[in-house]
Amino acid sequence: MINLECVATFLAVANQGGFREAARQTGQSQPAVTQHIKRLEQSLKVALIQRSNAGCTLTPEGTSFLPYAKHLVRAGARAQALFDKTVLSIGASSNTGIYLLQPRLRAYRDRVAHKLQIAIGSNNRIAEQLQNFEIDVAIMEWWDPRPGFTATVWHREELQVIVPPDHPWAGRTSIPRNWLCGQALLGGEAGSGTGRLLQSYFGDDARNIGIAMQLGSTEAVKHAVRAGLGISLVMAAAVTDENRDGSLRAIPLEGGALHKDLYVISREDLLPDAPARHFCEFLLQGETAPLAPAP
Repeated sequence: MINLECVATFLAVANQGGFREAARQTGQSQPAVTQHIKRLEQSLKVALIQRSNAGCTLTPEGTSFLPYAKHLVRAGARAQALFDKTVLSIGASSNTGIYLLQPRLRAYRDRVAHKLQIAIGSNNRIAEQLQNFEIDVAIMEWWDPRPGFTATVWHREELQVIVPPDHPWAGRTSIPRNWLCGQALLGGEAGSGTGRLLQSYFGDDARNIGIAMQLGSTEAVKHAVRAGLGISLVMAAAVTDENRDGSLRAIPLEGGALHKDLYVISREDLLPDAPARHFCEFLLQGETAPLAPAP
């Protein structure tokens, strides 16, 4: 059986490069550090650390074990925090976390005493963190149904075409959908679900809409559009300021707006008084949702 305290000591030795330094970092005696490493190596039946006069280095087995050790310690910390009613860890996909969620976080923080820990990353990364117990709640642009989780549409955000102010379409108040056929759009974050949305919205015509280049983020896309490298399709909330100051033009589509559903996702087995449950109710019911008294 692997002891998590021994695993944490192993990480300290790996990070500090020596037993003495690890003892200083963890507040343990050096013999205690040595004993922890010995117990862990006995549990795994391999040598993890190579000792020498120059210091300590990981063996090949230790290097292989290192990412597992980090995951075990993170999971252990999350398990210990399971019944802590004072901390809430929230993950949000990049566009949602940057452009839409911030005012809601401020409103929620003003009403409760929970300490909020926020992680913003790609949709794939946030889904992985939720699956691995690293966060309590996820706000994402898509969700692939998987057992053990509840996903509910929190918000519908319109997607709009953005063009530079000198583009031939810049003066229009809307754009016919078929005008996008044959266009090559600048792409932002991979895995955001926009491609699947286009397929659903345009049907067979979606094959005629290409990606000129994948830039990795909406901010990079906005800079590229301003530079005249092409046009794109982004969340309306992402270009509110640019549309207002005239540095970009955001134009809706005709014949029914194109919307992206944003999801709030949590585990099905949340306790009734869990901060994660309170936060989900707050988002889904609006800022008037009743909250349990903060601890």
